[in-house]
Amino acid sequence: MAQATELAVTPRTVVGKATKRLRKTGVIPANIYGHKEASIAVQIDAHTFDRLRREHGLRNIVSLRLPGEKGTQTVLVRNIQYDSISGKILHVDFSRVSMQERIEMKIPLHFIGEAPGVKLHGGVVLHLLEALPVECKASDIIDAIEVDLSPLTEIDSMVYARDVKLPAGYKLAVDADDPIVKVTPPRVELPEAEAATAVPETTTPTSPSA
Repeated sequence: MAQATELAVTPRTVVGKATKRLRKTGVIPANIYGHKEASIAVQIDAHTFDRLRREHGLRNIVSLRLPGEKGTQTVLVRNIQYDSISGKILHVDFSRVSMQERIEMKIPLHFIGEAPGVKLHGGVVLHLLEALPVECKASDIIDAIEVDLSPLTEIDSMVYARDVKLPAGYKLAVDADDPIVKVTPPRVELPEAEAATAVPETTTPTSPSA
């Protein structure tokens, strides 16, 4: 079950290109939106947000605490904009959620067990999906869903979305026939081709008969 992690944010008055100054001081601009309520411009301490990301991940419920408010706003991190060169966070979007509402999420997959097709036939396990789209209550979000590799007994064996054992109350938000993981044929090292000089075939034109 999801454990709400509290994060302190403060109102933001700086908008547009001026937010560049915030980032230089170690502050990340952000917005809170959703549930038919007005969007709120806020800002977060970059070190605090990075610690949240490392210790709790970004798929869990977050309780945002604004100064002067008695309660907190329950949200999910919906989007993070990164700088394409430095990789630093430029902006964060939070969306409001109720703990009892059903939402769509991508839950990371945790692969367990061994695929017999690897040991018996020299195959290679290929992960086709790293996170599974599901629908569940916000209060039921978990860190990962386990996928057993033991049914992968042959080359080209697959585990499909329909084969994944979901927690109670979860529904697939992807086609049940979508493949999750498969065993591919072993990689064959081809010997280096010997250099050969091909002599092109030539034909001598024939003169027409007199």
